[in-house]
Amino acid sequence: MLLKKLFISKVRIRILEKYLLNPSISFHVRGLVRELNEEINAVRRELINLEAIGLLKSKRDKNKLVYKLNRECTSIPELQTLFLKNSKLGQKILERVQNIEGLESLIVTESFLTETYLSENDIDMLFLGNPKIKDIKNVITELERDLERELKASAMKREDFDFAKKKKDPIVMNLLKQNIVLIYGNPNTLL
Repeated sequence: MLLKKLFISKVRIRILEKYLLNPSISFHVRGLVRELNEEINAVRRELINLEAIGLLKSKRDKNKLVYKLNRECTSIPELQTLFLKNSKLGQKILERVQNIEGLESLIVTESFLTETYLSENDIDMLFLGNPKIKDIKNVITELERDLERELKASAMKREDFDFAKKKKDPIVMNLLKQNIVLIYGNPNTLL
């Protein structure tokens, strides 16, 4: 039922992409209209629909209604994964990592999307498996150049990741507390 209501218009997809790939932003209707270059009535209608199904929430700020992502919606991480994988950035990342020999999974964090770090242990990306460090460095260097910012990345073997989870390693625990997006690999590798 949710999916039928979710993906029925181009404007809705653009609004979802804006909020899901920038989860900390808030917009009032006219600001979003300017940002997306869409008709005000179409944007207003889709914001109301997205709030009705629980993906966005609104609040009054003076005389403006401001919308932001509803962090309590349990579908947000999966939708972020879907939208990030299908975004230009997601495609670039996937293109660069899919041929790394020994890579099982690549996880990006909400810190990566928002460029905000709540702790010194927050990272942008976690490479899981047994890839060559040289290959990872090459990918990170290319992404840093494209994004024009420094990335915080870590690489772990599968068994080291499992051990770190058991021992409640601060880096791994901070990673697992965030909304994470699996860009590459099998979702079961995180369990």
